[in-house]
Amino acid sequence: MATDKPEIKKMAALFARGEDIAWQRVYDYSPTAHVKFNHAPHIRAKVECITCHGDMRQRTVAVRTVDMNMGFCINCHKEKKVSVECQTCHF
Repeated sequence: MATDKPEIKKMAALFARGEDIAWQRVYDYSPTAHVKFNHAPHIRAKVECITCHGDMRQRTVAVRTVDMNMGFCINCHKEKKVSVECQTCHF
């Protein structure tokens, strides 16, 4: 990765402090879904960006590449052996 680039340095510093990045929304959930999503625990769990955003080495802007629905998330949580309790993702 281009660790000398200013934007990469900013992201690395945020990660080192355990802070979430102020992302530009690519996926959004209906307010009635009461879904909370935080990139930080996914980054700590080493979920690769490609899982939801495709190969970012091939583009400069993140796009929707998967159908980000509850089934997609539940399947991933089960694969990673993490909680599928409702309150993990919903408030």
